[in-house]
Amino acid sequence: MVVSLSLHASSSIRKSKTKASLCLDSLPEDLLVEISSCTGASSLSAVRNLRLVSKSFRRICDEKYVFYRLSLKEIEFLPWHENSAKFIERCTESRNPEALFQKGFINYFRDKLQDRGLEYLAEAAEKGIKEAKYVYGVILICLGGKTKQKGFEILSSVIKQLMSTTMNELVEFRYKIQKIRYGFWWSDNTVVEQLKTAYVSEKCKCDCKTRMLLLVNESWLVFIR
Repeated sequence: MVVSLSLHASSSIRKSKTKASLCLDSLPEDLLVEISSCTGASSLSAVRNLRLVSKSFRRICDEKYVFYRLSLKEIEFLPWHENSAKFIERCTESRNPEALFQKGFINYFRDKLQDRGLEYLAEAAEKGIKEAKYVYGVILICLGGKTKQKGFEILSSVIKQLMSTTMNELVEFRYKIQKIRYGFWWSDNTVVEQLKTAYVSEKCKCDCKTRMLLLVNESWLVFIR
């Protein structure tokens, strides 16, 4: 009798799962894409689980738009495994903002592909990645010339109305970027040395608010030191 009840319960669970899967598959495809992309934007683990729900979700989770919105917080910044590297590359091809920042940072500092790296960092900054704005802005300031003012403008765009809040955020950015830096073996990195020698604070010509930011936040170049 107990065995019979157990088998009946298992059968009911399987039927309910199948029914739920069929109900989801009957939804319009654009809605399934939106569900998948929203899930991916919140958690990579969640979208992996979503792929197991049905064949439709497995197919839709491979859509370019879903990869564009994926959150990469659960992935190491410097992928050591081939599968992880391929996954990040696919995200980059889908113009995922976090992947663009990662690609740009690695290209610029590790691979010494400065032009390509700056392009990725610029795109990531335009897509709203604050860390990308911070790094891209600092690089432009260090490079000097015509790019310096643009760098100040980008860096200033990260600043909120309350300077105290801004300081806390920039300190947090620096710690994040410094943590990324420690993932690289670049103690003798020539790109870093070029940036360190390029910036001269005494020659800084910027608005009062930005100058105040730099004075209060004197160690803002910590990620290249």
